[in-house]
Amino acid sequence: MENINDIIVPEEYHLERIDTFLASALEVDFSRSYIQKLIKGNSILVNGKEIKANYKVKTDDCISITLPEPDEIEIYPEDIPLNIVYEDDDIAVINKQPGLVVHVGPGNYTSTLVNALLFHVKKLSTAGDSYRPGIVHRLDRDTAGLMVISKTDEAYYNLVEQFSGRKVKKKYAAIVTGKPSEDSEIIEKSIGRHKKYRHKMTLTEDGKEAITEYRIDKIWHAPGGAVFTLLDVRIYTGRTHQIRVHLSSMGHPIVGDKIYSKKWMKYKLPYLLLCSTELSFSHPITGEEMMFNAEYPGHFKNFMAKLDNITG
Repeated sequence: MENINDIIVPEEYHLERIDTFLASALEVDFSRSYIQKLIKGNSILVNGKEIKANYKVKTDDCISITLPEPDEIEIYPEDIPLNIVYEDDDIAVINKQPGLVVHVGPGNYTSTLVNALLFHVKKLSTAGDSYRPGIVHRLDRDTAGLMVISKTDEAYYNLVEQFSGRKVKKKYAAIVTGKPSEDSEIIEKSIGRHKKYRHKMTLTEDGKEAITEYRIDKIWHAPGGAVFTLLDVRIYTGRTHQIRVHLSSMGHPIVGDKIYSKKWMKYKLPYLLLCSTELSFSHPITGEEMMFNAEYPGHFKNFMAKLDNITG
């Protein structure tokens, strides 16, 4: 049996159904149905006690999860829609749709980006983790946008080196609540695991270096005093939840962020408003400079259209 660190319930989730809380809070991307299955099998305990599937969590509840060891995992190709924007013998560049988990993991052994890649691309590098063929970097489940995939081991090692050497340029778009005090800024604040809420990342002096640069692109002043800002964001490091943590720490969380925005439910969005819009790197074999751009995903465009409509 595999254990997950105990999860402490933050105040903003008080009296939320446990399956809803865990589905939104866990990085491992459990589905609600899988969570309910674990509860019925007494693999999820709250404060050391068994619970029912409709249990409502309380502030500072301690949730313990014990995962059954899976049978040997075999990853199958699946005909999942995939937007391939570029492909050659060594790499592929895809525009990942929001809601798609990148690779298999606890509770997600099918319907991942890897399953889609095995169907559409077929030839993938096996130099990395055997459960993550072709994967060089990742995006969070609900983050849409550009990713580069390695088809050969030589391409994999070269791209990994480019990412670790900060030679890959990554730009994102994000819509946040409020307006940052500066039109542009470089945020250099270390990020690490939250000491209490282990499912979250946070600013911490003993964390890893994290550098994010943003520039204000557009501002909406909605009726009632609400303000929303479209940011052009560039990251120079690749820490878990980096953009989400840095922007939230400024008091401007990304709209729809289930982990770092207390008011995420207010906007009734299927996914947070963050997407990878530009990716630049050197071709791992030819050395040619490659640059790709992606449009905003549908839910992002729809929210912007609503803001444009209500602000005239």
